Amino acid sequence: MKISAIVITGVSLARGAFSVPAGTPTAAAPQATESLGWGQHWIKSSTGLFLQAAPPWTPGDAVLGPATSAGEFNIVTTSLVDTVHTPNFLYATVAPKTTGAAKLKLSFASGDLTPASGGVFAWSGSSKALTWSRADSTFTGWITCGRVIYANLDPAVPSGCTSVDIASHQSKFAS
Repeated sequence: MKISAIVITGVSLARGAFSVPAGTPTAAAPQATESLGWGQHWIKSSTGLFLQAAPPWTPGDAVLGPATSAGEFNIVTTSLVDTVHTPNFLYATVAPKTTGAAKLKLSFASGDLTPASGGVFAWSGSSKALTWSRADSTFTGWITCGRVIYANLDPAVPSGCTSVDIASHQSKFAS
C-alpha cells in the first residue's frame, strides 16, 4: 500500500497575515473513527449531519451528510477551509447575489482562500455557530433545500427549504 503525506508548513495570506492551517491530507478516505486534527472543527447541524462537499473532499455543493465523509474545517483569516482529506485545500464560497435572490448557494472550490466575493465566515457565540456576511447581502441563517446548503437572505424560509443551525462540533470523533 502506497501512502503519501503532504506536510503543510504555512500559507501566506492576503494583507500580510500568516497562518498555519492544521491538518495533513490523508491517503485514504477517512472513517468515523478518524480523530479530529488539531485546530480543526467538525461542523455539525442541528439534525445530526455534518458539513461536507458533494461528492466528498472535492469541489462541489456544500451539503449535510454522514460522519464518515465529514469535512474538517478551520477559519483561516475569514475563509472556511477544509485542509484535511484533499490534495488541495477546499474553501467555502457563497454564490454571487442576483436581483431578487432569496437564497445563495454555499459551495466548495479548490484553492487556498475564499475570494472576497465569496464573503466572510466566522464563529459566533459560545456554541461557535457558523456565520457568514458580505456587504451586498443580509444573512438571516442557513437553510437546506434538498441536501444543498444555502445562505438565507429573507426573514422567512423559502418554500421547499428547511432552516438549519450549523456549528462547531469539537469532539475527538465525528459522531
